[in-house]
Amino acid sequence: MANLSGAMGDIAKGARAAVYSTLWLGRFAKRHYNSAKDGTCLLCNNLKPDGHENTTTWTPEGDSKPTTSLPGGGIIKPPPSGGDILALTLQDLSTAKLLQCRDIDPKTGVPVRDCRYCRLLCEIFDHFFIDEWMSWITETRNGMPVSFGLMIRQGAPLVVTTIGFVHDKYLKNARADIEVYLDSSPPPQTIPALPTIGPAGTRQTDTRSPACMSFIKESVEQCHQEHPLCRNEARGFNPTRLLYLGGKDDCLRLCETAGWEQPLCYAAFSHCWGGSDVVKLTSATLEGFKQQIDVALLPNTFKDAMSVAKELQIPYLWIDSLCIIQGDEADWEIEAARMEQVYSSAFIVITAASSPNPETAILGPREAEWLPKIFELPVTPDAIVRIVARKRHILAAPMEQGQCEPPFANIGTDLKRIGPLYNRGWCFQEAYLAYRNLQFTPGAIVFECKTHRKSEDQLPPYPSTISNAQQSVDLTEQWHRIVKSFTSRQLTYGSDKLPAIGGAARTMPQAQTTQYVAGLWRSTLLFDLMWHVMPYMVLAGQDRQALSFDDHDGGPPTWSWASMNWGVVWTQFLRTQLVAELLDVQVAGSHLDPFGKVSGGLLTLRGRLKRCELRSDGALTHDAFYIKSDGTRSELQHYRTDGPLSFEHEPGPYGARVRRGRNGPYSNNLETTAVVFFIASNTLLASGMWKQYLGLVLGTSPRSPGCLERVGLIWRLPTHWYDTAEEGIVKIA
Repeated sequence: MANLSGAMGDIAKGARAAVYSTLWLGRFAKRHYNSAKDGTCLLCNNLKPDGHENTTTWTPEGDSKPTTSLPGGGIIKPPPSGGDILALTLQDLSTAKLLQCRDIDPKTGVPVRDCRYCRLLCEIFDHFFIDEWMSWITETRNGMPVSFGLMIRQGAPLVVTTIGFVHDKYLKNARADIEVYLDSSPPPQTIPALPTIGPAGTRQTDTRSPACMSFIKESVEQCHQEHPLCRNEARGFNPTRLLYLGGKDDCLRLCETAGWEQPLCYAAFSHCWGGSDVVKLTSATLEGFKQQIDVALLPNTFKDAMSVAKELQIPYLWIDSLCIIQGDEADWEIEAARMEQVYSSAFIVITAASSPNPETAILGPREAEWLPKIFELPVTPDAIVRIVARKRHILAAPMEQGQCEPPFANIGTDLKRIGPLYNRGWCFQEAYLAYRNLQFTPGAIVFECKTHRKSEDQLPPYPSTISNAQQSVDLTEQWHRIVKSFTSRQLTYGSDKLPAIGGAARTMPQAQTTQYVAGLWRSTLLFDLMWHVMPYMVLAGQDRQALSFDDHDGGPPTWSWASMNWGVVWTQFLRTQLVAELLDVQVAGSHLDPFGKVSGGLLTLRGRLKRCELRSDGALTHDAFYIKSDGTRSELQHYRTDGPLSFEHEPGPYGARVRRGRNGPYSNNLETTAVVFFIASNTLLASGMWKQYLGLVLGTSPRSPGCLERVGLIWRLPTHWYDTAEEGIVKIA
């Protein structure tokens, strides 16, 4: 009966989708038919949100109206009411078509695409995306994968997204955003040809300006006075050591807080070490630092952090290199276990996001590439409007244009903050745990708290950091988003992977109800196991560089995402049903911090497993198959490898020879044996039809004889793979 009800529901959804698709196609046809008459560009829609089949409505309080996604990429919503604001998001627009506004038709003598708005976009791209290393025009002419998008909202700056215009060694098709707004207030909306874009706030040319200092103090004061969600004073925690900023201007000394009962108001500092040999707290300097620290010897970012804290009248400051005894493994382990409390109990976290190293100051002139550029748009034969464009300091989410980054961003939204610090793994939880975070990014000073986020160059209303966070979000999915965001960053030492996210793990509700095991949760471990390496995170040279950390001296087990150098993600499957059973999981770690380093682990699972053959032909081609009972080969099934693979000459459990490629030998052309262990099935319909299976690809473990190790993930396996598998128990190290 349940299957019948589900099938009827699917039919009803299909019928509604058909109706909405018909409506969407009608709007699409109408726009194309009318474009020749009203002069609306089919590419950029004249930088206006109305009249397009993908037009939506937006409200400052958040859009809670029902929506329906369409096959063509659009969204159908109820007709706008008086209080609604029109908005339009266009993605994957062709730069080749955009350049047609500069191509002259030899027959007519006019541009192939005679659109003043497209010409404006070309001028903006010329300014921001042509330099000695790269040109968006050259990339387009050469057929490279470059594209752009538009986020248009009435009364708000236009956001232009660009894909492939800039280079990022960690991401294929890297993205950059440009913000476009009017150089007037109020805007001259009486001109019909004017784009539907509004004004923006002023971006200061120097972060030491009075305007920047006022923005900082006013933001902190407003949060302290008006935001009940941001009050963390009741936590009653003091770090082991703090820097005292009181007294004379040049006086700085280290305080040990043991025995201090009164909670202190302090700021914590988040920064890039950048390989610099900064002044450090050591066993030899401890007593001297208690007397006085010579401020003149400190790097520029440390001095700037002190200046900001003093400006806010905060008497204490926590800096890792000056408050943790460097070179003392025991002290580091104790303080790493308290990191969550250090950052979550700080009155504010000061983040040096724009500095790649401690010597690069955060207070001073802003680099020229982040300053606005003025362009002229002829809207009538007699009128020219000044348009301003500038690089955004954060990638925008559709409509919200800057929703907070994962884990609370919408599914599918991959927000990236711009600045060296945002690529560092340790700094993820420093921002994640902060109740108030003052970020000095390359493009703007950003204040973010548990209530909202605002920047010095932004006008209200400010993006909320509450709405999505307080919705009923699946905790497993929320943790997966956290790991996805964290693992896309870099770490200097692989052994820091779990400690650098341990503080965030401690704050998860799962920490109160289940065991945390090497970055996964025991209660949802089978779902957590289904991670795979993030697409395109693998650098060129994958066939020569192992992705797993060197684990000869321990380290995370291969079934943990923490054993990988690069980013990992989880693919969402509908109607997933587990087909395996967790028998036992053991992790060898620190007795002081179960959320810290681990030195191996053993996972015992019961379920079905299938011996198979692996074949690779090229760095990105990996297939699995098995030999049927009649001696023929099954069809090839693609799997996602965890990295380059090698093999053992002697077979391991269940005949598996493949293993992770640590020190080689490994090759792109590899043929060897493995085991597929089935974790779950998923179906495309509630009736159970079209069932597919997914599972782990396992090889033999050289570091734990008699055990298997993970080498990849496979999904979309036909039922005959599962039906011909055997029951068994696997131990994965």
